[in-house]
This record gives sequence, structure tokens and C-alpha cells, in this order.
Amino acid sequence: MKTSDQNPADTTADAPEKLLTTDAVAAWLGIQRCTLEKARSTRLGDFPPFIRIGRAVRYRLTDVEQWLLAHAFNTDGSRAHSGNAKHQGQ
Repeated sequence: MKTSDQNPADTTADAPEKLLTTDAVAAWLGIQRCTLEKARSTRLGDFPPFIRIGRAVRYRLTDVEQWLLAHAFNTDGSRAHSGNAKHQGQ
């Protein structure tokens, strides 16, 4: 089958990973863009890892999702996820 005949939904393994802008991640996390910018420039704080592409900064969707899971807590204050296993028991 030629590549042009393939359905993009059927080739998810070959699809590039989704990259998010600083604005998109800040909006998702409910913080200001400058918070992420300052964290990157000072290397202070615990925020999702980022990628530089020239002067552009991007965040991998999976990195942000994993960062959120690693920072999730139950109502009793215990960690919601171990952080090592993406989907435990599935």
C-alpha cells in the first residue's frame, strides 16, 4: 500500500509526538506563561521538561501528562500514582 493511501488514524505509531507551546501548557496547568519562562531561565522549581527547537520552546504532550501524574495526590495526601508505571494493572 502506498503511503498516500494510508489512513492517518491507522499510522499512529509513525506519527510524530504532539508538541505544545508554552502558552498551551501554561493554560492547561492554570499558570501564567511567565512562570514557565522563569522556571526555564532560572532552572528553579519543578516543571515539565521542555525542548528547544532553535529559539522556539516546546513541551511534549506525554512529558506534561507524566509530570501531572507524578504530581497527583489523593485527598488523604498520599501520592495518587507511583510515577514509574504509566498504567498499573492494565
